[in-house]
Amino acid sequence: MEEIFVNIVLILFPILMYLVFSCFNALTDKKIERVIFIITIITSVYLSLEFNHGNTSLLLFCNIPVLICYFKKEGLLGCIISLSVIVISINNYNVNGYIVIIKYLSYFITYILLYNKKEFNYLFFKISAIIQGLFISMEYFTNTYYEIEKLIDLFIYIVVIYSLTFFSLYLFKLSNNVSDLYNTVKKIKEDNNIKDSLFKLTHEIKNPIAVCKGYLDMINLDDEIKSRKYINIIKSEIDRSLNVISDFMEYSKIKINKELLDMGMLLDEIYESFSLLICDKNITFNYKEYDDEIYLEGDYDRLKQVFVNIIKNSIESIEEDGIINMDIKLNEDFVTVTISDNGIGMDSEEIKNVKEMFYTTKKNGTGLGIALSNEIIVAHGGELEYESVKNKGTKCIVKLPL
Repeated sequence: MEEIFVNIVLILFPILMYLVFSCFNALTDKKIERVIFIITIITSVYLSLEFNHGNTSLLLFCNIPVLICYFKKEGLLGCIISLSVIVISINNYNVNGYIVIIKYLSYFITYILLYNKKEFNYLFFKISAIIQGLFISMEYFTNTYYEIEKLIDLFIYIVVIYSLTFFSLYLFKLSNNVSDLYNTVKKIKEDNNIKDSLFKLTHEIKNPIAVCKGYLDMINLDDEIKSRKYINIIKSEIDRSLNVISDFMEYSKIKINKELLDMGMLLDEIYESFSLLICDKNITFNYKEYDDEIYLEGDYDRLKQVFVNIIKNSIESIEEDGIINMDIKLNEDFVTVTISDNGIGMDSEEIKNVKEMFYTTKKNGTGLGIALSNEIIVAHGGELEYESVKNKGTKCIVKLPL
C-alpha cells in the first residue's frame, strides 16, 4: 500500500501542476501549453518507472499517462509513451509481453475509432474502463511474479487504478471546461469592447452629421453671406468627423517597430520643432537636457507621436502667458520624461477618464489622442500618468524602460 500511495503521488503531482497552470490561464500560448503537457506526461511516466522498485504490478500506473494523452487527442505522444512502456516492461520486468502489447494496442484502436465521435469523452471513458479492467485481470492471472493470492487484492488494485485513472481524466475534462469558459468570456468581453467602441464612434460621428444636416436645411442660396457662414461650419464638422475616423483607425492598428534609439535626440528634435511653432503664441517652452546619451529599445516615430500629442494638448490648454516645461531623468531601469504646463488643468473626474477612448474636454477634440498615446507607451512596457490641478496646470509623466 505504501508503494501504491507513492506511485499515486508521483503520477498525479506533475499532472496537477499542469492543470493548475492551465486553469489559472498561465498557459495562454497553445504551443507552450503543448510543450508543458508533453513534459508533464513524460515526467509522470519516468517517475512511475523509476521509483516502483521492481514491483511489476505498479506498471499498471503507466496506463494513466497513456490514457490522458489519448483523452487530450495527443495520439502521437500516446503511441510514443505506449511503445516506451512496452519496451521497458518486456526488457526489465517479468511480464507477459503479448498481453502488454495487446492492451496498449487496444487503447490506441479505441482512440482511432472514437476520434471523430461527438461523444468522444463519454465513450472513451466507458470503453477504456472495460479494456483496463479486462487486462488488469489477465495480467494478474497470467503473471506468476505477482504475489497477490486473494481476489480481494486484485479488486483493490482494480479500484485504485480505476479511481486514479478516471480522477485524472475528470480533472483534464474539468480543466478543458474551465479553459473553454475562459475563452468564451474573453470572446464576449472582446465583442463587448468592439460594440462599445463602435457605439462611441457612431455617437461621435452622428453629432457633426446632424449639425451638417441642420445647416444644410437652413442654407438659402439667395443669402450669400449666411450661406458662406453655414458652409464653413459644415466643412469644420466634416473635418472633425474625418479626424475622429482617422484617429480611430490609427488606434485600432497600433504597430510598434522597436529599434535602438537615443531618447535625448528624440526630445531635442521635438523641442526644436515646437520652439519655432509657439514663438508667436506668448508661450515659454523650457527644456532641461540630460548630459549623457540615453538609449532604449523603442519606435522612434510612435514615441515622437506621443510627445507631440502631449505638448499640443499643453499648448491648447494655455490661455495666456503660458509656460511649458520638459525634462528628462534617468533611474536605474527607467527613463522618465515629464511635461508640465500652467494651463487650465483637470479635476479628479477628468483625470480619471482622460485615457478613455472618446473622452475629451475640448470643444473639437476626438478623445482618441491620449488613449492612443497610452496604448503606444504601454506597448513599450512603460507608463503614462497625469497629475493636474484645475485652473493651475497639468503634469504628464512618461516612464519608459531602458
